[in-house]
Amino acid sequence: MILAEAVRNRLGPNAIRTDHECTGVEQDEAGATVHFKDPSRGRMRESVRADVVIACDGINSAIRKQYYPNDKLAFAGVNSWRGVTRRKSIFDGRTYIRAGSILTGKIVIYPITDNVDGAGNQLVNWMAEIKQDTFEKNDWNKPGNLADFLPIYESWRFDWLDVGDMIRRADQVLEYPMVDKDPVARWTFGRVTLAGDAAHPMYPRGSNGAAQGAIDARVLAEMLASHEDARAALAAYERARREATAKVVRTNREHPPDFINIKVEELVGDRPFDNLDEYITQDELRALSENYKRIAGFALEDVSPEMVE
Repeated sequence: MILAEAVRNRLGPNAIRTDHECTGVEQDEAGATVHFKDPSRGRMRESVRADVVIACDGINSAIRKQYYPNDKLAFAGVNSWRGVTRRKSIFDGRTYIRAGSILTGKIVIYPITDNVDGAGNQLVNWMAEIKQDTFEKNDWNKPGNLADFLPIYESWRFDWLDVGDMIRRADQVLEYPMVDKDPVARWTFGRVTLAGDAAHPMYPRGSNGAAQGAIDARVLAEMLASHEDARAALAAYERARREATAKVVRTNREHPPDFINIKVEELVGDRPFDNLDEYITQDELRALSENYKRIAGFALEDVSPEMVE
């Protein structure tokens, strides 16, 4: 909603049109034409003419499919469940928690709304994730079945949180597959280019799905502002972003941020420990983290001086 309001404020109240499903794009020397249908009624809507077309229509992008008709999702057996629970604050009410690993059960927990009920409770977001032996894939935004994953977390009782109880008391639970797609060799086709999940769908680890999409938008805006020829701008945007995001896709598969959790789990034999330094040094942990940051573009040297200030 924050993004939607920003667009309406800057581009006008009619800049966002809902109930339009993109069916494809055509282009010529003068511009491009995007075709839409009304998904509620199935009839075609009026086509839209533009100088350029930015396909940011998600992992199931119709425009990406137009250029890559055999494009498929890649699924490696990792499913996830996301829910929100109203409860008292955990620790200081500003803490991000990541426990476990995808091999034996992982959960990420963080607050999203203060005093959600007028009684001082927070709305807490959580996501449970597990790699399973089967390759049966969840659907998107489908109500989750607690029996599919709750048994993994029933015994997770800390002094500061009963994880099983938090899951059972969720307002709503939805299920999702953890999927991505293989990087493609080209995003830009004349006046048409891909952005966000349409360009580089990746595992939502380290908030990279959203972060890389935001970087796409910034770089794309800079290129369009600095090039007189829109087609040259789109080509420059692709040169700046395509291989960089492909590295993030591959790294999220092979050595994601969770790699630290998995490494520790292996070293301690998945048993409780008192002193992690007996198994791995802080320098080794830091090196694992810094390597991922460099690949994802999150390292300090990748941040402009203006942003640091």
